[in-house]
Amino acid sequence: MKSIERFSKEASDYVQQVVEQYQHVIDKFYVLFIFDELDEQYDYSTLYKKHMSAGSVISLEQNDVLSTSKSFVLSEKEYLQNEQLFYKLRLQARNRTIEKMAKSVIFYVVAQSEEETQAILKNTELLDEALEKTKRIIRKSTFISDPITWDYFYVWCRKQLKAYVFEEMVMLYGVNGIKKLTDVELNELFFEILTSNLSSDKAFIQKFASAVDLYIHEWQRKLIHELNNNIQTYLRIEDVVNNKPAKPGKRNFLQMTTVPHYILVLNSVAYHTVREAIYRQSFTEADKDKWPKYHFIKGNTKGHVQIIPKLENDKNTMDLNEHSLRKARMIAEQLSTVDVDVLDILCSVFLHKAKHPDEIIELDLADILIMRGLRPKLGGEGRRGGFEAKQKEQIIMSLSNIQSLWLTIEKTVLYQKNRPIQVGVQGRTFLFKGKDGKEYVVNKETCSKTISFTMDKVFAKYLTSSRRQVALLPMKALRYHAYRFSLEKKLCRYLSWRWRTQAYKGDFLKLNKISTLLEASGEKINERSPMRTRERFEKALDRLVEDHIIAAWHYTNWDESLAYGKGWTKFWLNTSIIIEPQHVVLEHYRSINKAQKGEEQLETVTKRQAENRKLGERLLEIRKKYKLTLLNVAEQLNVSASYVSNIERNQATPSSKLKQKLIMWMQEYE
Repeated sequence: MKSIERFSKEASDYVQQVVEQYQHVIDKFYVLFIFDELDEQYDYSTLYKKHMSAGSVISLEQNDVLSTSKSFVLSEKEYLQNEQLFYKLRLQARNRTIEKMAKSVIFYVVAQSEEETQAILKNTELLDEALEKTKRIIRKSTFISDPITWDYFYVWCRKQLKAYVFEEMVMLYGVNGIKKLTDVELNELFFEILTSNLSSDKAFIQKFASAVDLYIHEWQRKLIHELNNNIQTYLRIEDVVNNKPAKPGKRNFLQMTTVPHYILVLNSVAYHTVREAIYRQSFTEADKDKWPKYHFIKGNTKGHVQIIPKLENDKNTMDLNEHSLRKARMIAEQLSTVDVDVLDILCSVFLHKAKHPDEIIELDLADILIMRGLRPKLGGEGRRGGFEAKQKEQIIMSLSNIQSLWLTIEKTVLYQKNRPIQVGVQGRTFLFKGKDGKEYVVNKETCSKTISFTMDKVFAKYLTSSRRQVALLPMKALRYHAYRFSLEKKLCRYLSWRWRTQAYKGDFLKLNKISTLLEASGEKINERSPMRTRERFEKALDRLVEDHIIAAWHYTNWDESLAYGKGWTKFWLNTSIIIEPQHVVLEHYRSINKAQKGEEQLETVTKRQAENRKLGERLLEIRKKYKLTLLNVAEQLNVSASYVSNIERNQATPSSKLKQKLIMWMQEYE
């Protein structure tokens, strides 16, 4: 059988037009796959590694069984003659799919118990029990239990197969050749190619299997979201996996988001600038105001970050004297990536726990160390004894440095009720307060074991804005070694900020200039040996790929021959690269809408709603008149039946492209 070549975009669009024109001529058909019996014994450790190597435990293993199973193409008449038998075969295939999703759900839960992952994966009996319970929950308590879910899936499968077969028919016979065929001849040719491809063409089978896996992956994403929001169901699964009740006060920071191994942090310009100021360590002193200062202008935001140590007496907070100035200069010199780690931890914990911007949150110093990936030292008989004093002292020093940061926003634009308002505000990043609400100075005496803190008014302003932004940050950014992997930590944070800002437009593959990436990371070119800078930079990106933080990276306009010429550094710094985010990041930001050009006026909205209502009424009238089911209409419009129903009830607004398609479809019946 001829292999299916990749079409250009124009050719694919043309084939799609052919499919839409002739798909109604093709008789209804069913494709049945006969699978071998499932092997009940799983190597969970190996399967888990395969999931993780794909970049996400949500991803399912590839559906390679289609290439080894037997397939049959049946007409609707043949199917109805043995409907009971064929329905059992369909249930077997359905159960195989549910089995795959159940394994992925379990791995998702296991991934959030990082410290116990290996122990859980070795307990086959425990995971077998968890697998059976998870399958029962999926079958009975989720959208998978709804028969219409599978009906939509079968309709979609038929559409995919039609498109693939017509694509090959166009290649073999051309559009004119297809037009010359009668309906009977077209059906005979279609089923001949479909049957042949499913029985012997591995490329065709793999193409269809990959498309099916992508479709089921969408189910999986929705399923995990549904189970996460169904607390009782989720806890039942977690109890089976852990095989023990959760201990009171148990620390599990991996559940701070629904995305394993990520936390949430603020993504405002002000927040990112504070991190950048710490990285660059380029604070300066003016004549009038000698506090170390870092100026910034980013877009419509202008301001500066100062280092003003917190004093015991709040009234003298801004007093400039030799002692406090000397301390400020010392802090400016000792700022490090550890301080940024602690800043992100405070922000993430506050976002996770606080119910309102003024709430005071308590946090153990040990929790900060754990989130940074440090382990307590061993005590007697191999038990964990606790963290070293110097480890806690380093965290206390970082907290003190953070307390000394004074942020002034001279002007910026925030949104209140979706209206832009220019504001100015100043204050510290975080305030450290006791239970009585009074501030205290961070030191060994006040923070020996725990801290209590809240956000100051600058960051709180962004929390209360109607367009508040938070971004996914990989836990690895906290856990990389502060010095050996400093560049990796900085790139993690820059890309986290950049991807969140690009999510609004869905432009995740925007070019990144190397000079911009180095500047944002506070890295300078090695003038004596610039090749070392380049090697370190590329090594950092390779490490991010290896650790599943980015999917891939590559140069876009770099000519390697330039590296052997004089002055190549200038060309390299102006070169751009593309950095692809991991699939889990794309999935998380999928729900963010694209930017719109301003707010629509009420009159326009009302008019559009009226048009949609008339369109839905007209669609319902035609469907009833010609006795068409929702599935009939959905198949012809290439949408789901539920979406057709929502249009009829004015519960959904079709896109302009679908609206035009719907109008043309209705005109054929009028």
